Amino acid sequence: MQLSRQPAWAAVLLWGVAGLCSAATAVPVLDQQGGALKDAVIMVEGVAPRPPLSTSMDQIDLQFQPRVLVVPAGTEVGFPNGDDVRHHVYSFSATKPFELRLFHGTEAPPVTFEQAGPVVLGCNIHDAMIGYILVTDSPWYAVSGDGGMLDLAHLPEGAAPVSWWHPSMGDAPPVSLGNLDLHASASLVLPVDAAAAAEVEKELSPLQKRFNKASGKYGY
Repeated sequence: MQLSRQPAWAAVLLWGVAGLCSAATAVPVLDQQGGALKDAVIMVEGVAPRPPLSTSMDQIDLQFQPRVLVVPAGTEVGFPNGDDVRHHVYSFSATKPFELRLFHGTEAPPVTFEQAGPVVLGCNIHDAMIGYILVTDSPWYAVSGDGGMLDLAHLPEGAAPVSWWHPSMGDAPPVSLGNLDLHASASLVLPVDAAAAAEVEKELSPLQKRFNKASGKYGY
């Protein structure tokens, strides 16, 4: 069903044909062009908490792994460096500003993320490294993977309040979608232009420019 006059950050939920399909175990998340949307975070309220996922933001091959990490508020996150070079991880995000100066391996202390909200990460040594931690109070959450697939494991059937977030939103908070039954949907379409978002991320981000100015890097 196509919704008309969509407000900003609205989404379109496409439903399966009643009686012709059973409850889905995964649902594809698509961008506004109909392409698979990776790294979209979907959160559901009013359900039993899901088993905890990863609480580690690694650095591997000069990239944050995973690119998007979702953790409950109050979680202690580790930052192991799996590369042969040092990293200098930082964030200016209001949710949790912090800085982990040059470190190897497991030298960096864990960081506790007390309040809900997005945290954009950078590396002061490698400007192309950008990662995201979404801290949430929602009991159930999942991140769309390759092919945009969202695993619905541990999510009970039935309508419940749903919200979403994507790295293209930066420091903006998650947005509500209202009551939805994800198990009954054929796909979830979000108003994100994945190609445009990828191009923007290739440039030096405002976060990195801010750090460079504060630290005097490159003469800022």
